[in-house]
Amino acid sequence: MDNFKRKGALCLALSALVLGSMGNVDTVVAAGVSTVKEATQVEAPAVVHGIQQVTSIGVVYGDGEKVAAAALRYPAVLQPGSLAVGDFSVTGRQITAVHTNDRPALTTKDVPGPYAILSFAHVNSVSDKALPGRPPQLDKNNGKGGNDAPRNSNRIMPDLSLAVTQTGVVKAMDGTVYFPSLRTVQSSAQVEPSVAGFQQYEYTDPATGYKMPYFLYLPKHYDVHKKYPLLFFIADASANTTDPKMVLVQGNGATVWADPAEQAKHECIILAPAYTRQLVDSLDMMTTDRNEWTPGLTLVTDLLFDVVHRYSVDTNRIYGTGQSQGGMANIAISDKYPDLFAAQFLVACQWNVDEMQVLKDKNLWILVSEGDTKAYPAMNEATTRWEALGSKIARTAHWDSKSTAAEFAALVKQTEDQQAHINYTVFQGGNHMYTWSVAYTIEGIRDWLFAQRK
Repeated sequence: MDNFKRKGALCLALSALVLGSMGNVDTVVAAGVSTVKEATQVEAPAVVHGIQQVTSIGVVYGDGEKVAAAALRYPAVLQPGSLAVGDFSVTGRQITAVHTNDRPALTTKDVPGPYAILSFAHVNSVSDKALPGRPPQLDKNNGKGGNDAPRNSNRIMPDLSLAVTQTGVVKAMDGTVYFPSLRTVQSSAQVEPSVAGFQQYEYTDPATGYKMPYFLYLPKHYDVHKKYPLLFFIADASANTTDPKMVLVQGNGATVWADPAEQAKHECIILAPAYTRQLVDSLDMMTTDRNEWTPGLTLVTDLLFDVVHRYSVDTNRIYGTGQSQGGMANIAISDKYPDLFAAQFLVACQWNVDEMQVLKDKNLWILVSEGDTKAYPAMNEATTRWEALGSKIARTAHWDSKSTAAEFAALVKQTEDQQAHINYTVFQGGNHMYTWSVAYTIEGIRDWLFAQRK
């Protein structure tokens, strides 16, 4: 047994010398060997490569899909509680926790299994600084100026690749020891729990003749004999790419409602249409600063009605939400069909304030950033008009977008305590795109939405 320990310690020491991670003869002596010559005469155990495969685990946050963790598969069941953050290195990532698991999935506790799950820190990557305004763009069709979103989005799908190195000792339950190595292992698989429950379909619209891809999430135990709330989400124009899946990964406006904890509270069907670049090229933008009803709005509204008709939807609990383009579309649809939505969460958006007057008695939660040069002044005007028409608007001091969950809960309560149908919230500073990187993380607003009935 002593000889085995000497061999194990020797292997560590020699590996360190060769790899340059320890660096002097004292290391070998500390391993129980008096000289380097003696060390070279002791038979070292065979090198066993530990990591067999790296699977990246992608999670959709407010700023888009990111690699939240890595699952490292080993040949044997790992010893629970034996892993440490310093046992691994991942290029460009900060490891915050390491656990064992029996499958390549996120975990917050040690489960016996052959996987080491490395959890990574996440920091919102969207700048909250003021953005320079773009000069008005001349519309070649009618000569009017505006600041519409760019016609085509060049956003690319998230890169979920990883490069992992084992830098410490990893122990298996059967006694196998996997020693440190400079061998870097690239990820060869990926799992995406945030989007796993969504299915992609295509809708053909009789009115326009165009086809529209969309994603649908059905509750885990969907029952055709039961009625479910419907959450209808439309993304901003950055999701208008050639890949329909962008609507799910550009931010968490669609996926947050499918989180298991959220579904446990608010079981619902989720509909997320994808207004692709092909549709932009064929039908033009879904919404523009001219605030006109477009063929794109006809298409997306017809899709909504089709899903409501074909699935077990509680028509008293249809909830609309969206950011920028998606919020504008929500307002336009609600203007035209005022009895459709039970409530709406409108994020970083605006519309013709005259048309919006029909929403004065609707259940709305509006969220904009002070630095949003379009949505902020427009929603200030809209809410002021509603108040002049007799609507009560719940207002508070501007919110700190970096508040903790508990602080957000208190801010939500402060707003709800005013008992108004329309809640108007403004983030301090920020900018247009920053707004939705935070908006859907606020649990209290999500809870408010599902508490509303038509």
